Amino acid sequence: MWFICALITTLAWGAADLFYKKGADEKDKYSHLKTSMIVGFIMGGHAIATLLLNDIGYDPKNLLIYLPVSAMYILSMTVGYFGLRYLELSISSPIQNSSGAITCILCLVLLGQTMDWLSAGAVVLICAGVFALGLLERIKLKQDRAQLPEADKLADEKYRIGIVAFLMPILYAIVDSLGTFFDAFYLDDIDATPLVNVTEETFEDVANISYEFTFLICGVIIFIFLMIKQAAEMKKRKDNGTTKENAAMNTLKGIDDEDDEALMKALADLDGKTTVASGKDETVAAAGEFIPLRLSDQVSRILAAVFETAGQATYVYAMSGNGVVAAPMIASYSIISLILSRIFLKEKLNAKQYIAVAVVIAGIAVLGIAEGLAE
Repeated sequence: MWFICALITTLAWGAADLFYKKGADEKDKYSHLKTSMIVGFIMGGHAIATLLLNDIGYDPKNLLIYLPVSAMYILSMTVGYFGLRYLELSISSPIQNSSGAITCILCLVLLGQTMDWLSAGAVVLICAGVFALGLLERIKLKQDRAQLPEADKLADEKYRIGIVAFLMPILYAIVDSLGTFFDAFYLDDIDATPLVNVTEETFEDVANISYEFTFLICGVIIFIFLMIKQAAEMKKRKDNGTTKENAAMNTLKGIDDEDDEALMKALADLDGKTTVASGKDETVAAAGEFIPLRLSDQVSRILAAVFETAGQATYVYAMSGNGVVAAPMIASYSIISLILSRIFLKEKLNAKQYIAVAVVIAGIAVLGIAEGLAE
């Protein structure tokens, strides 16, 4: 059963990555926070629905008990959203998902978990394939940059292979691996779990509800923050627009009626300043500026959050079944992300990348065979 859950999580999170990238806006300085907010709202809705439709007997204490796990996941995801503003999905996703290898080592060394040789070989295949993909993307990016004009290389260096951009998926991998390791500790054994008032049938749901409620709280906090920032920004734009409008009107008063060229220039300037001040056109925002929060602009983020939540719903069952093997398998969802990015973002795989993808898929297939033999 854990294998089916892990497979669903892998597919759902691969699709979520695609929509995360489509929703990431390089021009919006709070794009990553908006994504986290939407995910928090969707996950919170799922947690409420789970409580209403099931007799779980949820104890609110678990919100605090499970907080270390929730905090690691929420932090890693927000960091990942930030990195997607600068890096292609096909680069960031494989780097991020190398966290499976880190988690595997932590589970083996600190939790004393074991796995058979067939599963171990599958884990090696998955981790090697994911690592190879990241390396191949790095090489490809360097080759692509070598063909750019010098001016474009400078911009590409800043936004695509700059230290900040590459630190984000690496930091994601480290923090996410800690979250996954904690999850294995919390969910590996019902008798050893720190969660309270749980049973064999409910403790995975309790863990997931705790995580989703924590994300909901973060989403509400982010929403309040963005509303405060938006109000301040609108006031600033209005004040600046009024000042510039007055200046333009004063210019008009000093223009002779026969000076048609100066008159037209002043009118055009007046129209342009008032349009920007109205805040109705997002395209006027330069990189790093504040873009107002509108529901119509959140479609990709909402779809990403739906897939993220669907994957999370099955993730806890996969980790409770066999965390040491499920973790690297789920980490391979970067393969799904990469394939989807090639289809919908019009990127292409070279021969070596196809081989790396085949290696990871083979590892997943071997894990399924090992699970069947074990049962």
